[in-house]
Amino acid sequence: MTNRTVAARSKAPIPEKVIERNPSTWQLAWRRFRRHKLAMLGGTVVMLLLLAAIFAPWLTPYGFSYQNRQLLLRECGELPPGEFGSPHPCAPSVDIPSDPQLLGQCVRPAVLVWKCGMHPFGTDDLGRDILTRVMQGGRVSLLVGFVAALAATLLGTLLGGIAAFLGGPVDAVISRFTDIMLSLPTLPLLLILTGLLANQEVPLAAYLSQTLGPSKSIVVIIIVIIVLSWMSTTRLVRGEVLSLRSREFVDAARASGAATRHILVRHLLPNAVHVIIVQATLQVGEAILIESGLSFLGLGIQPPAVSWGNMLARAQEFVFTPNGIYVAFFPGLFIFLTVLCFNFVGDGLRDALDPRAKR
Repeated sequence: MTNRTVAARSKAPIPEKVIERNPSTWQLAWRRFRRHKLAMLGGTVVMLLLLAAIFAPWLTPYGFSYQNRQLLLRECGELPPGEFGSPHPCAPSVDIPSDPQLLGQCVRPAVLVWKCGMHPFGTDDLGRDILTRVMQGGRVSLLVGFVAALAATLLGTLLGGIAAFLGGPVDAVISRFTDIMLSLPTLPLLLILTGLLANQEVPLAAYLSQTLGPSKSIVVIIIVIIVLSWMSTTRLVRGEVLSLRSREFVDAARASGAATRHILVRHLLPNAVHVIIVQATLQVGEAILIESGLSFLGLGIQPPAVSWGNMLARAQEFVFTPNGIYVAFFPGLFIFLTVLCFNFVGDGLRDALDPRAKR
């Protein structure tokens, strides 16, 4: 081997050694979440529902209050004397009940495009397209679910973290108040609060009506859900912070002179984030169920606003009439799918963020 060969080899670039970085906590959590098939399915459905709700005004062929008045008539043919005159000018896209006593009956789903328009999910008793109202109602129901769940989770996290970290009388007061709220019957309390806030003789209800106008019922439902949904988050976060506050990193932060707020916000709550995220996800479904139940009873979202719950309330008058089941079936189906998929996502997040909790 000549000197030139040795010199050339010595000048050749030395390949850099690739250092593989260990995956972060969130990367590991994402890998575990992807292996949870039901969670991935639920997340996909939730994303589709969110996109449909966000872009509903551009995707739906009608406005949520648009009435196809041609479907309010009994049948395509001659009507009884004195009722709307002679033959109907437009053939309906579906069969409508022929009972002359039932004017304005709902119709069953059809995908045929006639002069009367296309109504894949059918129409309700007022000739309003159910597909449009389901998509527009999803905007309100999902808005209530997300806002109420986020606010209740933040409130519960704050109270639970303060109670666990400060301890002493502060912990005792917050814990006892939480126990009292949990011991109250939820349904009667929901009915009382929504009834009070809907009564115009109550000063707060009158103020909300003047300030918010038609959107008052949405804000009232969100407030009621927040008031009655923060307790479970408080107890979970309190238990998690109690197990963390005796760790070495907390003692080190105290020794370095860190303030209480700094320790709580920068050290304790970030380490309890897996509990908080899972609880927030599950509370979205719970909030949607509460809104739907109250709206079904007439105490929730009020017309002209539309939600899945008040669609069910409207449908109860027609469930036992011909074709009337469709008015209730589709909003009920979307409530069921949404809550079920949020529960799947919550289970997947729990297993992904806290592998010790995996069953």
